Amino acid sequence: MRARLDGLRGTWDRRRVIAVAVGGAAGAALRWAVVASFDAGRFPWPVLALNVVGSVLLGLLLAEEERRPSARLVLHDASGIGFCGGLTTFSTFSLEVVDLARDGNIGLAIMYTVVSVLAAVLGIVAGAGALRRLRAVTIPLETEP
Repeated sequence: MRARLDGLRGTWDRRRVIAVAVGGAAGAALRWAVVASFDAGRFPWPVLALNVVGSVLLGLLLAEEERRPSARLVLHDASGIGFCGGLTTFSTFSLEVVDLARDGNIGLAIMYTVVSVLAAVLGIVAGAGALRRLRAVTIPLETEP
């Protein structure tokens, strides 16, 4: 992963900037729509759900990008960096942790932090793994000559 990120430095061009911007706008708009549409109540589950869904989607995209590097602009820039980056939100998550703690819900704040981080990391692993398993099942076996 580090090599993948290092390889992207210094390669920005106008198409990549536009792809990230369009994907980011779409992801942020969807995040806003979800958060505005649901009353979270005491536990900020809409942001947790968005962060987990975004992480699973990012795992799927990264696994597909490995298979199809020619689709990097769409899979990595527009969808991964842009859309998933706009859909998920570390800043809102952080604010919600602070709000929970400030309101005296220290245990809930700790639980939310642990669940959010673990679920996001596991979501990336699960998304990538699911796509790889699906490919393994759907690719026909080679026949003997």
